[in-house]
Amino acid sequence: MKPLLLLIFLFSPLSLTRPDCVCIKDPHPSEEKVKAERRQAFDKATAVFVGKVVAIDGYKVRFGLEKRWKGNPASSEVVLSTGAARGYDGTALPKECSYQFHLGEEYLVYAFGPADKIEADVCLTAPIKTAASEENGLDQIKPHETIRPKSQ
Repeated sequence: MKPLLLLIFLFSPLSLTRPDCVCIKDPHPSEEKVKAERRQAFDKATAVFVGKVVAIDGYKVRFGLEKRWKGNPASSEVVLSTGAARGYDGTALPKECSYQFHLGEEYLVYAFGPADKIEADVCLTAPIKTAASEENGLDQIKPHETIRPKSQ
């Protein structure tokens, strides 16, 4: 009976659904398609910004903002949720498909969700060193705001 259940599970439609963390991209998209997809992502995003990771723990990532296209205009920082859950012993259990940020690195981030649980999109977020054309495309949608760090 157990082998039969295993076969049913392996070949059920549920096993064929793609996980949210699989990014399927057209290897040669047209310029129009890139612009349309960028616009759609921008419109749906809660925040779009370039920032440097200034603090990180199992549950949150704090960014010092450098550029902002969308988001809270009163803030020079953004705190994203990692999506981690608290384990039975209190340690953070990472979300399976969350973006892996590194302290001190800069990123172009598309973030989605309510303010208290806003998360980076794993398929749209990128290290800044590979995001120049995306930044230019965003400036065509809306010119970015340059964020000045608060003086200490």
